[in-house]
Amino acid sequence: MVKMLRIAWGISGAGHLLVESVEVLERLGNVHEIKVFLSSAGEEVARIYGVLERIGAFPIVRESKQGHAFPSCGAFNLGKFDVFVISPATSNTVAKIRLGIADSLLSCCASQALKSKLPLVLVPTDSKPVVETKAPNGKIFKIYPRKVDLEHIEALKEEGVIILEHPYDVEKALERFL
Repeated sequence: MVKMLRIAWGISGAGHLLVESVEVLERLGNVHEIKVFLSSAGEEVARIYGVLERIGAFPIVRESKQGHAFPSCGAFNLGKFDVFVISPATSNTVAKIRLGIADSLLSCCASQALKSKLPLVLVPTDSKPVVETKAPNGKIFKIYPRKVDLEHIEALKEEGVIILEHPYDVEKALERFL
């Protein structure tokens, strides 16, 4: 029998890899228990990309409904989850996690997860020197992440954070926790 994981899934305010992240979220939701942690920007971008309703099919914690202390982050200290996945993770979210700035829902949850030795899996949107992405209207364009963005990712890898290139890699990465 396959073990069911208790997965916390964070969604930040990136359009890049958002639709793919929701696809994986839905597949995993057929097998595992998932609670979504949705940043305010993530909520806005999910609406723009037309996936907010799909995300809403899961139990959800919305940053827009939290107080400034983010009380829902305590669940990470209390052992309510087996793993925390943030996909997609913006450069802003990655930088805050790397620098220990816990002033948003996702950065606070990541901080508490790491302090509790809970595995953290990130799918950063800016993970290589040139990233090809798609606008909501389908137009393809390139972005060029800064050196500091790539350095944050490398530093988090050294701390033991699991960094993945694409949401489609999450399922395979989670097998180690079964």
